[in-house]
Amino acid sequence: MLYKRGKSVAGGFVVIYHRPNKRGFNRVGFTVGKSVGKAVQRNRTKRLMRESYRLLEDRLSIGSDMVIVARNRAEGKTFDQIYRDMEFVLGSLGLLDGKRN
Repeated sequence: MLYKRGKSVAGGFVVIYHRPNKRGFNRVGFTVGKSVGKAVQRNRTKRLMRESYRLLEDRLSIGSDMVIVARNRAEGKTFDQIYRDMEFVLGSLGLLDGKRN
């Protein structure tokens, strides 16, 4: 349902599918397909995405379901590149409050 009825925004390295929920918390999933590379690279990319989300979580509005999908360009990118791209995409969706830690 999220892929069909949700809103999506693509950045350089991630695509985020978003849909509001009626809960008092966010639910999030991370996906890294085989186009990103072999298992070691996919796992590293997923760890970078999770850590970026963790650092941005306190700035997010509450009540969202989202799936964060790595694009094939995410292979070999640094933490800072992934973080900035996720920050940009979440901001484009209107989910960030704008305060920076």
